[in-house]
Amino acid sequence: MRHPRRTTGGATAALLLACALGAAACASGAPADTRPRTVAAFTTDQPLNADALGRAAEQLRRRAELLGLADPKVTTDGGVLSLSVAGPIGDRLTALTHRPALEFRPVLAAAADGATPAAPAAGLVPAPLQDRFAALDCAAAPAAADPGEQVLACDSTPQPQGRSKFALGPVALRGPDITDSSAALDPNGSGWQVRLNFTPAGTTAFADLTGRIAVLDSPANQLAVVLDGAVVSHPAVQQAITGGSAVITGSFDADEAKQLAAQLATPALPADLHPVTPAP
Repeated sequence: MRHPRRTTGGATAALLLACALGAAACASGAPADTRPRTVAAFTTDQPLNADALGRAAEQLRRRAELLGLADPKVTTDGGVLSLSVAGPIGDRLTALTHRPALEFRPVLAAAADGATPAAPAAGLVPAPLQDRFAALDCAAAPAAADPGEQVLACDSTPQPQGRSKFALGPVALRGPDITDSSAALDPNGSGWQVRLNFTPAGTTAFADLTGRIAVLDSPANQLAVVLDGAVVSHPAVQQAITGGSAVITGSFDADEAKQLAAQLATPALPADLHPVTPAP
């Protein structure tokens, strides 16, 4: 499955140097990372009880670790979570808090963006969506969609042959159906990939979905992987996939693969977690 999409966001925060090189506060029993530590503080819009705050702290620490930040430590104080790492956080601040909305939807129809009636869609566009499908502008930002409804979507990024637009069926699996994810190089040499493992319920749903669409004609035999409202991949399915796992591959680099894997592996991170920006 292809995944060229990059996760972006507008969160900003002040990053504060927590201690100077060699300060006692930075000492530990493990071999010390001698770089100055950087601290980013986060709060939530709604109060969390002690248990929820503790889980959020561990999820934040785990995500920082998966993103490649060195020696991450998280403390809590009055509802504020403070993440301390050795070295800079850099452009990974947004990735620490963003929870990507991952969905698997069956493809109902597909067409080139801007296709005319002389070049109709492949597949069957549901009647209630036909006018909107014809008018769909893939240059617009993806809109929020109801998981239980048929929807329209576009490629996440332009392809060499141009962008495509899709009519999609209801969501069959979502991010919470994933138990773990990891980034690795494809042993066949096609680049970086994100490997997904499903929950028992997700394994059953994925096997049912892939078995059902595998016998259909193109493009109804395609499975759309939708990330934050955009289609990042729509591979054809040839048989039921029963092993409880899937792989997303594409034209992303190591940092992008690790970022997506880290975000998908830590779904329990509160959605309302925001960086604190101290007043000047």
